[in-house]
Amino acid sequence: QNIINMNIGYLTLNRIMGTLSGGELTRLYLAEFMAVSENAVIIIDEISVGLDHETLLQILEEIKRLGRKNQIWLIDHSDTVLDTTDEQLFFGPGSGKYGGKIVEESPRPKSILWDRNKEMPTEYYTFYDLYCRNIQMAEFQIPKNRLVTVTGESGCGKSTLVNECLATDFLKRYPKDKLVMVGQDRNQSITSQSTVATFLDIKKKLTKYSEDIDDIFERSIEDIIDELPNEDIAYKRLSLLIKLGLGYLTLERKTQTLSTGEFQCVHLVSELFANTRNPHTLFIFDEPSKGLSQNILNQFIDSIRGILQDESVSIIMIEHNRYMLESSDYIVDFGKRQNESIEHLDVVNHEDYYRQKSNVNSTEKIHISSMLKQKKGVHYLEENHINYFKNAENIYKGGILKSLSSMARLIYGEYESNTIAPVIAIDLERHLYSQYSFLYEIGGLINHIVAAHPINKDTRSFDFYSQDNHCPSCSGRLQIEVFDKDITIQDKSVPFWDGLFDPEIMKVLKFYQHEKIEFLFEEIKNELGHDLSKSYNDMSEEEKHTFWYGYFEKSFYDKKGKTRRTWVGFNTIIGGYIVISKAPIKEEIKTSKKMMKCPICKGTVLNHHKPLKFDNVDIREIINQPINEVVKTVGDLPALVKLKSIVGGDMVLTEDVSLLPRKAQVALKMFELEQASFSNYEMVLQNVLPFWGEIKGNIESISVNNQVTVCDFPNVYETRENIIDKYFTNGKYKKLTYVYEAFGYKKIVTQINKIKKSNPCPFCKGKKVITEDNLHDGVFKLTIPCVTCNETGLNDGGLKEVVEGVDVQTWLTGKVSDVVDE
Repeated sequence: QNIINMNIGYLTLNRIMGTLSGGELTRLYLAEFMAVSENAVIIIDEISVGLDHETLLQILEEIKRLGRKNQIWLIDHSDTVLDTTDEQLFFGPGSGKYGGKIVEESPRPKSILWDRNKEMPTEYYTFYDLYCRNIQMAEFQIPKNRLVTVTGESGCGKSTLVNECLATDFLKRYPKDKLVMVGQDRNQSITSQSTVATFLDIKKKLTKYSEDIDDIFERSIEDIIDELPNEDIAYKRLSLLIKLGLGYLTLERKTQTLSTGEFQCVHLVSELFANTRNPHTLFIFDEPSKGLSQNILNQFIDSIRGILQDESVSIIMIEHNRYMLESSDYIVDFGKRQNESIEHLDVVNHEDYYRQKSNVNSTEKIHISSMLKQKKGVHYLEENHINYFKNAENIYKGGILKSLSSMARLIYGEYESNTIAPVIAIDLERHLYSQYSFLYEIGGLINHIVAAHPINKDTRSFDFYSQDNHCPSCSGRLQIEVFDKDITIQDKSVPFWDGLFDPEIMKVLKFYQHEKIEFLFEEIKNELGHDLSKSYNDMSEEEKHTFWYGYFEKSFYDKKGKTRRTWVGFNTIIGGYIVISKAPIKEEIKTSKKMMKCPICKGTVLNHHKPLKFDNVDIREIINQPINEVVKTVGDLPALVKLKSIVGGDMVLTEDVSLLPRKAQVALKMFELEQASFSNYEMVLQNVLPFWGEIKGNIESISVNNQVTVCDFPNVYETRENIIDKYFTNGKYKKLTYVYEAFGYKKIVTQINKIKKSNPCPFCKGKKVITEDNLHDGVFKLTIPCVTCNETGLNDGGLKEVVEGVDVQTWLTGKVSDVVDE
């Protein structure tokens, strides 16, 4: 119903998400949140982007409903959106380094309408046979050397017409002319390491100035432009970027973090300076106003007018933004979305369009109010403890956690919740920390240490939580898994391709592709002078290191494969691909595996060599020091002092906290919850009383701004483990005694295991869990409960088998009362 209310009820359930327009996608997300969110802060970034005015008003009405149960924060440039809110915050006074402060009034400049080209065009592009989805046009014509804007209600077919019909026909019909889809195919054109400098192909050119210009890549473009020679190509490209209004960007800014509008501007500059020459160029922009404020849009249109001074250039834009429409020479308006096919569209000049455009009926002003329910204090449940905790755990893991990423959806796949709410559920006697959770991460300690540096401003490079900064070899885990190399080597005296490795290993490497290995061997030889193809006996120690553990300082572009490749070393390649093999060598390698300090980062986490020194002690040394030594170096930071009180001063900051005693883990987890500054959450905790003495202060502190619900049975002050040790060690019943044995039954599990062998679950093969290898980057093995058999390992037939007069299903999932008469 929410989807229908959002005016996208025409979508089919089998529609591929990637084919939705931006406006459709936004409304789909909102429809979901409206169904499941309660007492949450919903931050909606630029809801107006990709929406025509009428659809925007309709969606704002729906957001008004969302605000009845949630707090709404809107980030937008649109006055239509801003005027709906209770309060407004303006940031300024300028962009980039000139902004970032809260100012009293909107700093946005007024729109500037530049001179348009009012002359009657003499040349046109003509397109034929435009048949795709709802576009069914035999012919369509647009004027050359003009700014033509295509507009209309979201989902009406604008993108289909421009990006699929016109672009495809242009390539066939005008092969000598150049087509530039500005900012599109973004994922194919950049990598996670692409920056503004690399995308504009000026990094190498600028590196030669780095000795003369301080922080050339870290400072804003408008800061460094006057220090570059005017004749340099980098100066010309960056000058145009400034003219487009993006002088606030830095050259090290990752292109993946640019807004749609920012990226289209950067792409435009790169194309304008390309070394190709064509009789005519057609630029196609898809909503270039996305993410750009009015002052940048003013400069953008001014630049577009300058580009159109070249009569060999034509521009088509898909846009909803009123200013962009008012700045256009010609407008193609789809109007409202309709069920019938589009067989004809008018291309109308600016004057005629605004003359014909009927006055929009004034609508009553929309006002969006929102609020959060205040939650605070400590509540002790008196009944229904187990069910209350289970329900909270479902909301927590099936709501907030599951929505974090695709990896989280796999991990928490067994949890289902119809609600996304500010609830955190933790059983203090269960799994609190995963492997490779380090002490320096707890409570943001490493951030406190970095922030304590007296002069350092480069916090981004020393963000230990960012995967971009982690060593690519160990993924920030300090260690890597290695195997006995001699098992894989057949003959150390012969070159790689002549039998260095065991034949079974070479079979496995076929799946990695021998061609890839040849390419990377050649690139490594050119880059480092290391010949990885010669015999092992002839390799230097440095070559052997590269051979096994890789080279991560640089990736190499493979023209044939049309992708960038990194040499990760045979330790990683064989370790990952050996799972394919069915030969005995697979088990030999598996048995020989052990952990060693990462040979690339030497156990220092970071993937770069930038120093951050406190009295000549680098941050990499600090995280490997005991807490007492760290205090001497960086001072009595409150977070550091608190950690010392929990784990002692002799523990190093790279200690894996998942290996610490239970009491220490509980104290650390509560410290983290306190440090995280949660507000209006419900913290549902189980098995609190056994640790009350250590965590009472944390709970009282957390409860000032949150509700803490304790789901403990009264007067149980010992841990589950202590109770089992106390009562089930020396008596008749032991730790591993089954409950049914107390009622006279014997060897029930043995009989069920026999049934399992002949009736295994077809999905988990009787293992109760499903295991996937190398499913995600950095995740070598993922094990999740089998939801098909509910972790029984049995198929339906096996569950119906009878043991001692009771079916197996009841033995595994039933209660005592289902088997024993009261």
